[in-house]
Amino acid sequence: MEALVVVISPGTLPMVLAQAVAAIALGLLAASGLAKLVDPEPTTGAMRSARLPASKPVTYVLGTVELLLASASLAVGGVALVGAAILYGGFTVFTLAATRKRIPVQSCGCFGRDDTPPSLLHVSFNLVAMVSLLAVASLGVSPIDWSLPGLQLALYLGFTAIGVYVSYLMLSSLPQLLDLSSTS
Repeated sequence: MEALVVVISPGTLPMVLAQAVAAIALGLLAASGLAKLVDPEPTTGAMRSARLPASKPVTYVLGTVELLLASASLAVGGVALVGAAILYGGFTVFTLAATRKRIPVQSCGCFGRDDTPPSLLHVSFNLVAMVSLLAVASLGVSPIDWSLPGLQLALYLGFTAIGVYVSYLMLSSLPQLLDLSSTS
């Protein structure tokens, strides 16, 4: 049986934290891309409300790019991480504009639901995701160390999945519960 030993020193903590946040952000990006492919209407409507080029084919392309970049970033890291960071940068600008200009959208469209309101919490998450993805890319590592022993990898993947779900809940439900939406 493997011993579960984790050594975290002050020098490795930022890297480990950046990798964990990047992995969660990429899981959320993959879920967001999949949601756009399943139901493009919320995203298409949000883009239309913001006066951006909007159509189902544009939303399908965006969803496909999100899913492919998230998958490549999780699998191997590298330049795909920069692409994912650029997407999160765009999401930050869009969400910030929606909150500041009070664009009349019920949803940012990221999860394929009509009730994911853009909020400053969402802006903050997008910024942290972008910075973490760029940090991991600059370190030349992958968000997930696939060479970890089985039990450690399983724990990391499990905690990442929990982080994705908690982040989803935070972005989709917390703004409504705390009335942080831009449309209130």
